Amino acid sequence: MNGPDTADETSFYFDYELQVDATRDAVAKLAREVLQYEWADYLRASPPAGAHAWHALDSGRPWGRVTPAGWDRGRDSGYDLHFEHYPTPRALQRGQFRLELHLEDGVHGNADFSGDSPYAALRERLVAALDEARDEHDDLPAGEFGTGRTLWRVDSHFLAGDTVAYYEALREALSAHDPFVDAVAAVLDDELPDSDPFERD
Repeated sequence: MNGPDTADETSFYFDYELQVDATRDAVAKLAREVLQYEWADYLRASPPAGAHAWHALDSGRPWGRVTPAGWDRGRDSGYDLHFEHYPTPRALQRGQFRLELHLEDGVHGNADFSGDSPYAALRERLVAALDEARDEHDDLPAGEFGTGRTLWRVDSHFLAGDTVAYYEALREALSAHDPFVDAVAAVLDDELPDSDPFERD
């Protein structure tokens, strides 16, 4: 037999679930309608620390790309090198921030990292330079090297539900990776061929 408070408890838990769902929906809407658009404007108004100029790309999507102007040489040669972050509802709800450094094909979309492809060779040089930069700068965030297009990834936390805290997490992560910006730029300047590696004779 049910006790006298069973109906009240059921009503309480039902109301609680409705509130949780409503909060989750509101945060998801905030991510889609605000976070995914405003991060780029925030970076333009408050750029990462250091002397580098930055391009903010893919505003309005569940991912964003940020690349320093010093890496434009790579793009000019068909390589798309950029930092990528993920302003998703899940990230905003949980206060989880991820930044990845990617090497992608700036011409056809999919990069081939097998064998002696231009991407495999450049990836190897970049990872070696990043590893050296990490050894020389003990203040770099703790992260890990990835596979394929992901050269490096780092995770951190921010105040869940706070868009400005997300923007600051992004700005601070980019600022903290300033030695990587210089290391990648040096590889691109020193080791990329003068001719387009995708150009056919």
